[in-house]
This record gives sequence, C-alpha cells and structure tokens, in this order.
Amino acid sequence: MSEQQKTKKRKRKKRRLKPLTLVIIIAIVLLSGAYVRNIVKLEIEHHQLVEQNQKLKEERRQLRIELKNVNSREYIEDQARKQLRLVNPDEILFVFPDQNGSTTGDSSSDSNSSDSSGNS
Repeated sequence: MSEQQKTKKRKRKKRRLKPLTLVIIIAIVLLSGAYVRNIVKLEIEHHQLVEQNQKLKEERRQLRIELKNVNSREYIEDQARKQLRLVNPDEILFVFPDQNGSTTGDSSSDSNSSDSSGNS
C-alpha cells in the first residue's frame, strides 16, 4: 500500500469516528440529564416527607398531651359540652341557626335547663 492510500484510510476512520463519537456524547448527555432530573425529583420528595414527618411529630405530641388529660374532670366536662352539648342543671342551652338557616343541633333544650329560668 502506498502512503496516500494509508492516509485515505485514516481519514475515513476519522470520519466514521466523528458521528459515532457525537452519538455517544449525546447519549451520555441525555442519560446524565435523566439522572439529574430523577435526583431533583427525589430531593423534592424527600423535603416533602421531612415536612410531613415534622407535622406528624407535632400531632403526636399534641395527642400525647391530650391523652394525659383525658381522665381529668375538666377535660371530660369540656368534651361533654363540645361534642354532646350537655349543660349543667342551672344552665340554659341556646341553639342558633347556621348561616344557611338550619339549626346546628337538636332544637329541643334540656329539661333540667328549662326549669331553672328564674324559679329559684
């Protein structure tokens, strides 16, 4: 082989390598981009989970405090007033309608509370 033929072969190999190299570089860039995107998504998810964990810890702390107080007389009385709308015998329960016109609970008053409207 002559020197000219050898140089032509080298040039052809170089020409073949350039598109192949370009394809490899593009593939590496695309894969790197996909990995970076995945990492960013995982970081965002991690941040959200950390926030959720903090909220749950705070809720757990509040529930532990409530659990300590659950057997106290004040707590039981407060919950009976809020949830069951119970009143003491010397008290009157007033039920007002909501903004939409419906009443917020039972429209009848407690029989003990209606007796104490000034008859002492």
